Amino acid sequence: MSIFKQNSAGFRQSIERMGYPRSTVEAVWPEWWSAEAEHSKTAQTELRLTVARRLGLRPTTLFETDVPEFVWQHEAKFKGLAAFDDRERGALTSFGQAFAQSLLPFVEPFSRAASIAALTAAGLRTRLLANDRPFVDIVDLCALCWGLGIPIVHLRVFPLPAKRMAAMAVRVGERYAILIGRDASFPAPIAFHIAHELGHIVLGHLEDATAIVDAKILERDETDEEEIAADAFALSLLTGSERPTFTMDADAASGIQLARAAFEGLQAGRHQIEPGVLCLCYGFQTGDWKVANAALHSVYTQRGEVWKMLNKTATREINWEAISPGGQAYIRAVLGAADLA
Repeated sequence: MSIFKQNSAGFRQSIERMGYPRSTVEAVWPEWWSAEAEHSKTAQTELRLTVARRLGLRPTTLFETDVPEFVWQHEAKFKGLAAFDDRERGALTSFGQAFAQSLLPFVEPFSRAASIAALTAAGLRTRLLANDRPFVDIVDLCALCWGLGIPIVHLRVFPLPAKRMAAMAVRVGERYAILIGRDASFPAPIAFHIAHELGHIVLGHLEDATAIVDAKILERDETDEEEIAADAFALSLLTGSERPTFTMDADAASGIQLARAAFEGLQAGRHQIEPGVLCLCYGFQTGDWKVANAALHSVYTQRGEVWKMLNKTATREINWEAISPGGQAYIRAVLGAADLA
């Protein structure tokens, strides 16, 4: 029996059996649905069209078969996601593309004469530091991307049971969005994720794809030219060098000492690198992530939920007045707006 012929409860169960977590199904389920709508063929049709649009499913397959198809099944590049099967890849790509299409019309586009492709990491870093900033951090990156018409959103609902995606850059026509999948207690790793995805966008890596999905951004892939270039862009934007180096006495290196050296170098004017980012650079350079991660605990005296900062920024930047009540409910659900207070 096709999904269309089921009642709403059966339809919901069919979507969940496709592998979507219940939280995701609830987020894409239209807020106007009611018990009264159950008896309306028009409402039943609109229910399926709404869910299909928000999940990126091909609507016709909901009416003709019990195996819905993804609209964007094979149009993304996957970095480090070899373990994902075709269905999981289709779910990731289609959900990201569908959400970006719902969001971008309500985000102010980049209006300057120069195109995003004309930007450089060095030029962007110079522009950000010109505002009397001691370094480039996650706050600067958020302001930069939103100013370029590129929204940054942390996905609080996800199309797969496990969040094995670090971040995704999505292209919709000539517009872009950055979707973060993995959370962190400290800002520096997420800042690198954002800078890395921005690198993919600026460097034109999405010209032949609707999305780039990254799994492990903080582990350098020396075989993928696009990943190498995006890493170099991110490091140049955050540190001023495509391959920053940082030396310490290997016999004495500890997390506390690394954090102290990061702050001392900043205060002495030897570099303009956010201390947490510098600790990540040390991990990149040496492979000693035990010391690098310990240093992050010393740099950031308080652990936080970085996703809240990202999505609070999003709630301020989105033009909510232009969105229908149903569209607002859907976007707010993906943003986890109920937990942002």
